[in-house]
Amino acid sequence: MRWVALFEDKADGGDIRARFLDAHQAYLRANKGKIVLAGAMRPQPDGKPVGGLWVFEAETRQEVEDIIGHDPFYREGLRAVTRIYAWGTAPGFDDMVIGPKD
Repeated sequence: MRWVALFEDKADGGDIRARFLDAHQAYLRANKGKIVLAGAMRPQPDGKPVGGLWVFEAETRQEVEDIIGHDPFYREGLRAVTRIYAWGTAPGFDDMVIGPKD
């Protein structure tokens, strides 16, 4: 089952992001496979991050919640809003592979 998580960061969370960026990125790499795509969201390509989007391959919503709950950005309070959705591929896109490039 594919899931998507959308994160909105606290407006004053820049310090948290800076302090825990390396740990957050290491966490994403350690969970490759369950998290198949992840990245920051910005209002403009060169703008500062205001949140993130992750795509998961997981059996249950609880599994997704557990993975999110151990992320350093989440644990340290950067995320103001977290939304989790079950997500399916649109017709005609089911042959697309989403995931890390090895």
